[in-house]
Amino acid sequence: MSCLYLKDWHFTRDFPSDDVYQIPHVFASDWLNEYYSQSCKQDDYRFVYMGPSGTWTPFHADVFTSYSWSVNICGRKKWKLFYPGQEEFLRDNLGNLVYDLDSKELKDENKYPNYNKVAKYLEIIQNPQEAIFVPSGWHHQVWNLEDTISINHNWINGFNIQQIWSSLCRTLSAVESEIADCKEMDGWADQCQLILNATFGLDFPKFYDFLEFIARRRITHCIEKKTASSEW
Repeated sequence: MSCLYLKDWHFTRDFPSDDVYQIPHVFASDWLNEYYSQSCKQDDYRFVYMGPSGTWTPFHADVFTSYSWSVNICGRKKWKLFYPGQEEFLRDNLGNLVYDLDSKELKDENKYPNYNKVAKYLEIIQNPQEAIFVPSGWHHQVWNLEDTISINHNWINGFNIQQIWSSLCRTLSAVESEIADCKEMDGWADQCQLILNATFGLDFPKFYDFLEFIARRRITHCIEKKTASSEW
């Protein structure tokens, strides 16, 4: 029988009055969760993971091409992180990314013809009370080596916002190419945005709303700070 793994538990959202942990200061500039927690979106990208030894997360890149950080409260994890672009060698002959790096099929040259070209990846053992930072666009897989509890945040700020925008545009181009035969139909552009939102988790209107929200808060903060300093 497979072990159960509690993933993506929105602990902070579900228990907003319980201030149970402080975000490490190096990860504190977080536009994504500022937007979701302050704009009445009833969602966030702050999670708790709890799993016994032997549970794992399949090969993936993080939502929106965001940064992520993970802190082990207890237990140990093994991470394999692949430099951006290396994931292309981990696609099967139909273009699908491998699900499990431990899969025996991965060494089947007929199914994964480029697997032997993989050259750049990191293997890391994360111990209790240690944090790991995953940059934008790094595909990875994670295994629990012991019974483990961890806190994980996805986050965006001024240092990776351009990568999120570029990834959003690439995904839209792929969507437009996929349904190019319908381009002359009414509402084609709107349909592309609908599919973009379904596949990427954002569309252009949502992205603009996100940027406007952050910009307005920063402008308001600057005005209030200037007003306060002028009163001295």
